[in-house]
Amino acid sequence: MINNLAMTIKERANNKIYARVIHANIELDELRRELKSGRFRGDITHEEMVSLVEGAKTELKVLSYIYKLIETDND
Repeated sequence: MINNLAMTIKERANNKIYARVIHANIELDELRRELKSGRFRGDITHEEMVSLVEGAKTELKVLSYIYKLIETDND
């Protein structure tokens, strides 16, 4: 019973982090397009936009790492 519950939790965690990875990819793509176009949301500078892109890259790396950990977990 506990194994079935753990598997269900693992599957839910996997699904949740996968969705977040997909969303982070979309957000990064949107930020890159915005940076390339030179037209930024709100009143931000080019440097701030570059910082947003770098932050989005880091977020994607972190989420991908968590996803990998869940995928390779043997429990």
